[in-house]
Amino acid sequence: MKVVLLGTGTSHGIPCIACDCDVCNSPDPHDKRLRCSAYVTSKNNDGTYSHILIDIGPEFRIQAITYKIKAVDAVLLTHSHADHLHGLDDIRIFSHTISSSHLTNPDRGKETEGPGIAIYSNAQSIRDVQERFSYVFRPTQIGGGKPKLRLEEDTVFDAGTPPEFGDLKIMPVPMKHGEIDTTGWLISVCGADGVIHSFAYLTDCSSIPESSIQKIIDNGGIIEHCVIDGLREVPHATHFSYLQAMQAAEKICPVHTWFTHICHLKKHADISAYIHEHLNSFENLSRIVRNGGSVEPAYDGLSFEIN
Repeated sequence: MKVVLLGTGTSHGIPCIACDCDVCNSPDPHDKRLRCSAYVTSKNNDGTYSHILIDIGPEFRIQAITYKIKAVDAVLLTHSHADHLHGLDDIRIFSHTISSSHLTNPDRGKETEGPGIAIYSNAQSIRDVQERFSYVFRPTQIGGGKPKLRLEEDTVFDAGTPPEFGDLKIMPVPMKHGEIDTTGWLISVCGADGVIHSFAYLTDCSSIPESSIQKIIDNGGIIEHCVIDGLREVPHATHFSYLQAMQAAEKICPVHTWFTHICHLKKHADISAYIHEHLNSFENLSRIVRNGGSVEPAYDGLSFEIN
């Protein structure tokens, strides 16, 4: 399984519009942060590939071109805020049954058989998608094009026969984003060693219930990477601060912890320094780092593999 972080910035994106701060003017590419999204690919035992997109923000088209995304089999939506959803129309090039290997086919874009791409999220987010993108779900005139989608509540993953994506096991992780419910995602694969290895994606949260922490621990095996909301140093009503992100990671104990949804109050290098200044306050994270793990701010284009 390979994961690429397509964007790691807060809802404004960085640089922010009309901002002249040091971060927004920074020449360091680590300080250029598009809206949050991740792309997961996995080669299955039968030789096929699975392609999973987590969130689809307003810069998805740019991200897809930049990171050469050629296929999307499903979208795992954390919640329905604009910075995580409003690139949905650009999924249409992937959403018909003509395979990605035929993108030069002259029939590309024509209506085809099949249900289209599944969008998985919690019930409220599904309702929001139906409302904001209502044109997708009603008959419209020929021309213009629209994505071909089917909406599925994330409860299907906890059912007796969850969706199958090759060899990937996917579980929703309920979280709170202020007063609203958001969904984190735990994506796992059985490694060559016969042990479950996992990636946890936990953005846009101000709290993670203990039951959700335990769900990750009980089902994740070795949590190789955890990408977690870490907005800024100062506490926020709807997001983890840096220290709150570390407190949650202290319980989860991933090998590598990465902050995401980062705002423009600190440069990448300064966030890293802040983390290491406070690392000794966290027994488990300190031990993990001493043994070759890491706790760092993520950045656009960060990629890692889980075998």
